[in-house]
Amino acid sequence: MRRWMVRSIVLAGAAALAGGAFVLLRDDDDKPFEVYHYRAMCTRPHGFEQAAARSGTAPHPVFVYGPWDVREDSPEMFDEAGLDVWDPTEPGKVQLVACVDKVGRGEFVKRCDYTADFGDYFVNLYKGDYRVTLYEARTGKRVASPRFAGNRFGPDEEPTADPCAMTVAVPADGPRSKDREGDAYIRQIRDALEPYVTH
Repeated sequence: MRRWMVRSIVLAGAAALAGGAFVLLRDDDDKPFEVYHYRAMCTRPHGFEQAAARSGTAPHPVFVYGPWDVREDSPEMFDEAGLDVWDPTEPGKVQLVACVDKVGRGEFVKRCDYTADFGDYFVNLYKGDYRVTLYEARTGKRVASPRFAGNRFGPDEEPTADPCAMTVAVPADGPRSKDREGDAYIRQIRDALEPYVTH
């Protein structure tokens, strides 16, 4: 699990005087810049001097901030060369930064009915409305904002035939129904980004 803390934001003097594009991020311990520092792009887009320029030739290595633990959850989705593109570990190789956000509720999927010792319970499932905002890491320029409908309702990385088969924790003294939006599959995020990363 990557952890991130920015304790101070320092404008590089020369870049600031020139209306520059770069913001240097460092903490009080002067730790070296790491890949996870690119998370800052998702709260305040700006250029990183540590990043590689986006070249004209694919692939374009991307740092993804969101539900994206591909090395742990879905290593079989990429070979080692693919992981270097989709989950780079060297900050200087990153060309793109992708910020994954659930921005709303999508279409209704299904009502799931359950029976517990204390009575009946149901969950209304909806697709999650996701947006992926993609930036050039070197300049902070926005490249694209593709959207997709998240339909992950269980723990598996592949869709199940029946989304109601998920395990539901039901408090005995709580409400007898709830709404739930689907999460994003790693494969869905990859598909949204692929035209910009591998082409």
